[in-house]
Amino acid sequence: AKEAGIAVGTVYLYFRNKHEVYTGVALDVGAMIASSFYTPSLLDLPFEQMPAAMAKAAFRVCHEHKNLVSLMQVDKQSPEEILLHKKSEERITQAIDAVLRHAVEQGELAPFNTEMYARILNLSAGAIFHQCFAIEQGEREELYLQYLTELVERLFFGPSLREGKKEPEHI
Repeated sequence: AKEAGIAVGTVYLYFRNKHEVYTGVALDVGAMIASSFYTPSLLDLPFEQMPAAMAKAAFRVCHEHKNLVSLMQVDKQSPEEILLHKKSEERITQAIDAVLRHAVEQGELAPFNTEMYARILNLSAGAIFHQCFAIEQGEREELYLQYLTELVERLFFGPSLREGKKEPEHI
């Protein structure tokens, strides 16, 4: 209320309690992350540059709102809240899926289940953002960004984590 320059009572015209405020903030952060994936500068990149650019865009949002990232894991207390969070997660998943589908359509990636990969990437990144910003307060942000980017690049472009290792000899 203070940051918005309004009376506390005005907040409660829109939200019934603090938990609803927290939920609203969490949904807003999710919407900002999803929106960051639709920026023209990102969408015009070759796919090889997309994992790093998307990770940086999402980390930028989380960094700018690091005091709010912990709210993305707020307990869902009602079926309505579960549905709202599900829709928020779907927006992020759809944004990732759109990038992956575009890469497949352009022949940059072989066909695969882009929606499921997008969902898994979203869940993984969400856990990383929570650990990085909510638990560690952004202390190792650059390291998490580096390893998330590397993980996604390895997933789509190799080299495999096993590359370079000798296979065990069969007896």
